[in-house]
Amino acid sequence: MAALGALHMRAAVIAGRARNANAANTHLAEARRLGVQVREAIYAGTAFGPSSVRIHEVSVAVSLGNDYVNRALDVAREWVPPPELPAERRSGFYIELARAQLWAGLPDDAFESLKVARRIAPQHTRDHRWVREDAATLRRLKRADAESLTSFAEWCNAT
Repeated sequence: MAALGALHMRAAVIAGRARNANAANTHLAEARRLGVQVREAIYAGTAFGPSSVRIHEVSVAVSLGNDYVNRALDVAREWVPPPELPAERRSGFYIELARAQLWAGLPDDAFESLKVARRIAPQHTRDHRWVREDAATLRRLKRADAESLTSFAEWCNAT
């Protein structure tokens, strides 16, 4: 059951990146259905359960683009990843959330989310392409807040 749920999560992300909202939503719904039947854990090397599905909801919303940003923001308003999830999965949530916040015109929130991701999993955050892209964008947008943002941008090689 968990392996099938993990496959649906991955399929939802792939469909989201292909901008196929119907397929993404269908796969997310099935992952949600399966996720509530198991406890959050690592199954065959992949984290799966209700929290992992929530994180993938944000990922899919971001993958679908600007029209779905509010869905990502809604998840983050009512939920945060629990500490028992793998650090990379939790940091990924904040990296994806930062992108949604940036697109929604919330640059300060986006920078805060990137800093949270860094605290959770520094190496994952530093190596993530979106972190570098978003830090560079934030730096252009927020020139007045140069010191801490510049330091972050230099840390993740966004300069």
